[in-house]
Amino acid sequence: MHAIQAAKLGRMEQAYTFYLRTSRLDLDDYNKEVEEGCHITSMAGTWMSIVEGFAGFRIKNDKPSLNPRIPEQWGAYRFKVNFRGQILTVAIDAKTCSLSVAGDSAMDVTVNGTDYSLSAGETTTINL
Repeated sequence: MHAIQAAKLGRMEQAYTFYLRTSRLDLDDYNKEVEEGCHITSMAGTWMSIVEGFAGFRIKNDKPSLNPRIPEQWGAYRFKVNFRGQILTVAIDAKTCSLSVAGDSAMDVTVNGTDYSLSAGETTTINL
């Protein structure tokens, strides 16, 4: 949650630090207890840090909305979201946000306050 809030506030270095803490919890065995099992909630927090934090993904006005940012340590990232039975693929790099929808119908999406209509099976690339 802290990574999401920091990204929303534009504090990307802090957001990235929080992201690393959740993503590396078991990998670096911070608590010296990994032999007892993985922290499933931390794994969910890692996904949420990327999708809701860095990509700024929300549902607004009954459609997906993004406010994408990228940590300076990364070249790009991508993820998929199932929205009403259709798979929305989001790919973000330092200059663009590419969106595609798999399904039978178009999907309306908002990126940085601008509305876009995505055609099924096609990729729409937006300059950031």
